[in-house]
Order: sequence, then C-alpha cells, then structure tokens
Amino acid sequence: MKTKLLFLSLFFTFFLSQAQNNDLYIKIMLEQANEMGKKFVERDYAGFLKYAHPATIKAMRGEKEALKKMNEQMMEIAKEGIIVTDVNFGTPTKIITVDSELQCTLPQILTMDLPEGKLTATTTVIAISKDNGKNWYFLDTANYNFQDMRMLLPNLSDQIVIPERTEPSFEPNTKTE
Repeated sequence: MKTKLLFLSLFFTFFLSQAQNNDLYIKIMLEQANEMGKKFVERDYAGFLKYAHPATIKAMRGEKEALKKMNEQMMEIAKEGIIVTDVNFGTPTKIITVDSELQCTLPQILTMDLPEGKLTATTTVIAISKDNGKNWYFLDTANYNFQDMRMLLPNLSDQIVIPERTEPSFEPNTKTE
C-alpha cells in the first residue's frame, strides 16, 4: 500500500511540475510574442527581427538583408496608406517537444488601417524555443502550408497543425458629411 501511495505521489508531483512548466512556457512565449508585435507596430524592425526564427533570417540572406527587405516592403505599404495598428496573439496550442525544441502554434490577430477602412486578419504563427522555453522564435504561416514550413524547418513536428487561412474582416470607413 505504501508503495502505491508513493508511486501516486510521485506521479502527481511530476504531472503538476509539467503543468507548471507548461504554464511558464506559455507565459514567457506570450510575453515575447507581444513584445515582437509591439516592435512591429512601432516600426522597430530590427527589434522585431530578433524574434524571427534563424531559418527565416538565413532564407533572407542574413540579418542586414532581412532588415533591408523588411524596411523596403513596409515603406511600400505605408505609401499605399496602410498602417499596422495592432498585433495580438491568442492561446497557444499544446506545446510539443521535438528533440531539444519546444514547438506549438498560436493565432496572431493583425489590425491595419487602410485608406478605405480597417482590416483585421488572423493568421497562425509557429513558436519554437531551442532553450527550454527561455526564448522563443516565431514564424508567420500566412501564405504557407505545413509542407512549405517543413522545408524551412525540417525538425517541425507532424503534430503541428496549420489551419486553413481565414478571410480577413473589413470595416469600411463611415462617411460623415
């Protein structure tokens, strides 16, 4: 009987510590995701890119080139009167451990002001930590499916689900005369 109680005690202690770790991972992940979103809204693209997964930076031919491309693209968007006003993140999916990485997805809600009104789009972001949840990298899957992401991230778990992209919502400006 004592052996069973000891086993149950150890099992629940392990289970609770895992749940606490998961809560801590999520807390840190969301803090960092929100900081990344804030950097984007503030147009601090160098700060924003610190949260980009190294594979993304490599695919863009390094940090300097990534920053240059990002600045150019965002200037073009601004010329069209499009301004990103808010970036928020929803509840992450279950965190999966693959080798020494933590992986999950979370919804990203992006709000933009356009000359004609306001556009709100929800996309899925992959979150990856290579240091047991201390630091997180993020990849927006907006125009990509799982196979595309797997080419960029060969270690991406088969358990990661990238939902179909939903249509953004649009609120036209109201005319007051």
